[in-house]
Amino acid sequence: MKQWGVRFSVLAVLCTILFLPVAVSAQGFMGAATPVEYPEGLVHTVVKGDTLWDLSERYLGSPWLWPDLWERNRFLSNPHYIYPGISVVVYPPPPREYGWEFKEPVPASEGETVVTTRPAPEGQVAPAAAPGMEAPPAMATLHISPEEFVRAGEFTPDRPKGIGSIAGGKEDKDAFSETDKVYLSLDKEIPEGQILGVYRVRGPVKSQTARPVSGYVRFLVGILQVTGKQDGQATAVVRKSFMDLGREDLIREEIPSYSPVYLKEGESGVEAFVITGRYPKVALSADDFVYLDRGTDAGVAVGDVYRIYDTRGGSTWYGRDEIAVVHIPVGKAVIVRVLPGSATAYVTYSTQDISVGAIAEPASVESR
Repeated sequence: MKQWGVRFSVLAVLCTILFLPVAVSAQGFMGAATPVEYPEGLVHTVVKGDTLWDLSERYLGSPWLWPDLWERNRFLSNPHYIYPGISVVVYPPPPREYGWEFKEPVPASEGETVVTTRPAPEGQVAPAAAPGMEAPPAMATLHISPEEFVRAGEFTPDRPKGIGSIAGGKEDKDAFSETDKVYLSLDKEIPEGQILGVYRVRGPVKSQTARPVSGYVRFLVGILQVTGKQDGQATAVVRKSFMDLGREDLIREEIPSYSPVYLKEGESGVEAFVITGRYPKVALSADDFVYLDRGTDAGVAVGDVYRIYDTRGGSTWYGRDEIAVVHIPVGKAVIVRVLPGSATAYVTYSTQDISVGAIAEPASVESR
């Protein structure tokens, strides 16, 4: 009986080890990772200076995918600040599945195929669908880089607020770029290591349309990481700059993220006007971001496709001036961000310059 007790104890220990989720330490690993490369999971131990922004770039291939890591590590109250010693799950251990193999299967009827279920080999993923089942149709996706997507910006009726601004730099200059060390003027305490967004604000901008609106344009221009304090003033290093950062730019704790935009026919059925573009220029074209005066309250959603029209009118017939407004298609745009009262659209193509005040109408995905 004693031998059986020992054997049972050993068996119990082996079963416990077998069923424990296994995580692979990823400290020092460089390059994008995939779940297939780490079938038992992937965990990173945080060291000083790490951020989800950096870990996302290292393991997922783009810093703007940081919400994917936050979703798997919801114990983090502040996704823009992580501290040394904690473990961040990059890929969770997958659930183990076990199947039974019968040595004497029930004989199949004539013309019927026998299928025997076996456990998938270690490290391999079972197919998502059985043979013969049709895969779900692929959805058309907007072709845009993550860096351009996060810089789309918004149009808001009220002037955007932040937590401070850049007070100056360790070098005597007014414009700052990547690797520059700067001093911050902040309204609150920010821990060392946290990353912050730098935003450019333009406005107030007044639309020149049939529905006049007024507001402010806000878009991302850089990323800072707090490095500590000097003489009681917060210091930071510029981690990313899309353009020169200035003292007038706004610092916010919010960092944009990237997610694919799946194209669909605009279902709102409402027309919109182009209020302005991201930059203060009159002529807009392909690859520009424009802001429309319709938003979630009008049913506009991310992925909606809009055709943009220029309006021309005015003619003289037999000595009489008549107004005949003609809509001329000049481009197409896709909604990438939406707020109550406004939407941000990426111009996918244009046949000529798009003017501020142009009309945007819902269109189909296929039509050009």
